[in-house]
Amino acid sequence: MFRTIASSVASRATASGSSISLCRPPVLARSLAPRLVASERPRFSSITITFVKAADGSEVTVPAQVGQSILEVSMANKYDIEGACGGECACSTCHVFLTEADLETFPEPDDDEADMLDLAPNVTDQSRLGCQLRLKKENDGMRVTIPEGIVNLMAS
Repeated sequence: MFRTIASSVASRATASGSSISLCRPPVLARSLAPRLVASERPRFSSITITFVKAADGSEVTVPAQVGQSILEVSMANKYDIEGACGGECACSTCHVFLTEADLETFPEPDDDEADMLDLAPNVTDQSRLGCQLRLKKENDGMRVTIPEGIVNLMAS
């Protein structure tokens, strides 16, 4: 029945010289909808962090999402932090250095992380495991230094 009514309305509209669309809203409704240019679109929890290699000073800035760990960000961006245990705090291959200001934005390391850091080479007061650091909005623009001499104890 709907097809009969629809074709009747369409044939009358065609006969009178006007066009009608039964499937789409009128063009006017679409033109009144607000449009955002790229710079006005909200950035949903998107931040950037910079990885710095201590060995040569090279830097790479990558996108990250709030809630990701530093290890997850490095893996998502194919940056070379190993993370041999898959982020389970069972190795020290995701050992990183942070600035004092960035360290203050994270909770103190728990006993498991402290134990793994004891096994890492070149540990300093600014050392943390990347798998244990979940990013927050205030970490936007932070610099993460990758120390020299990361040892993969899982491969031994």
